[in-house]
Amino acid sequence: MARAKNGTGKTAAYAIPLIQKINVDLKKIQALVLVPTRELAMQTSLVIKNLSKHLKIECMVSTGGTLVREDFYRLTQTVHVIVATPGRILDLASKKVANLDDCNLLVLDEVDKLLSMDFKVNIENILAVMNNDR
Repeated sequence: MARAKNGTGKTAAYAIPLIQKINVDLKKIQALVLVPTRELAMQTSLVIKNLSKHLKIECMVSTGGTLVREDFYRLTQTVHVIVATPGRILDLASKKVANLDDCNLLVLDEVDKLLSMDFKVNIENILAVMNNDR
């Protein structure tokens, strides 16, 4: 667990090892980064995309407040990393649109918020649909 002020590199601290563990030849979701807000999802995805831009790693954002059909379409293509809010990824996983069977990496960004009563049930349900080797 890391706690530091904004702009100190917390996202890079977990994004770099996450990127190193992605196998680009495996065209499946291999990492899930859960965040509490749409804004943080966009920022986090941008960091991951910038750090991995020469590695052919595909990262997508999935949050509530956007059209779910866009996520459906994007998940028909290669996605290695998903940065998502808990409600949206749980919805996609329960509908078997987001297959988390090969997802061995789970990051909880802003874990204090994600384990609050607002998100706790969703987090537990996400853990239940992920593979046990995460």
